[in-house]
Amino acid sequence: MKVYLFITFSLIIYPIVAWFISDYNDRFSTKYLKIIFSFLLIDFLIIFGLIIHIITISFNLNWFLFTSIYFTVSFLLFFKQKETKKSIKVLQLIFRNLVFGSGYLISTIGFLFILIGSYELEPVQYKWLSKDLLYIEQNIGSGPDPSISLKKIEIYKKVRLFPILCYRIEKITYDDLDFPLQRELELSFSNKNQILYLRSRVNGYKVFKFLDSIVFLKKYR
Repeated sequence: MKVYLFITFSLIIYPIVAWFISDYNDRFSTKYLKIIFSFLLIDFLIIFGLIIHIITISFNLNWFLFTSIYFTVSFLLFFKQKETKKSIKVLQLIFRNLVFGSGYLISTIGFLFILIGSYELEPVQYKWLSKDLLYIEQNIGSGPDPSISLKKIEIYKKVRLFPILCYRIEKITYDDLDFPLQRELELSFSNKNQILYLRSRVNGYKVFKFLDSIVFLKKYR
């Protein structure tokens, strides 16, 4: 539900805030241009971090940063240049209405689509295995039985120099349709041996027993 709230909030509120800030400030001042540059720099760092699989230790902060990209887009769409041709102004207006109109339409009438999509983005487990290792488990797909699913598992490790950041060290996907897993895997972590044990048991037309383990290499310890 948190992912749904972050997405809906950004689609509804960010354009309003961006319009207020852009309308309040002198669009041609050095201060205004510095604000735009700062937003673009932050968004570049966010996107670059996603590409190389670096996140923060906070789930809420991750989604706040990710959705803030839409705030920058909103801010840029209200940007006006001096002596802009009328045809360009009309195109800017059409594009702005198209982007914001779609956002408001999806966040209100189409809220169900966001809700369904957000379920796959919402982790069912987001926990620390140790002081340095973060475990994130997400379900893949939304089948008729919410108690079983396919899985995507990611393990992140804290960056020593910047302990608010984590980088991904493991990614495993369990996507065998003929072997369903329970909604939340049972975890057991051996800090001494640096091994994570995963278990699942699903009762269907037969009993699906699942066991797996992840051994963390010395370079990650």
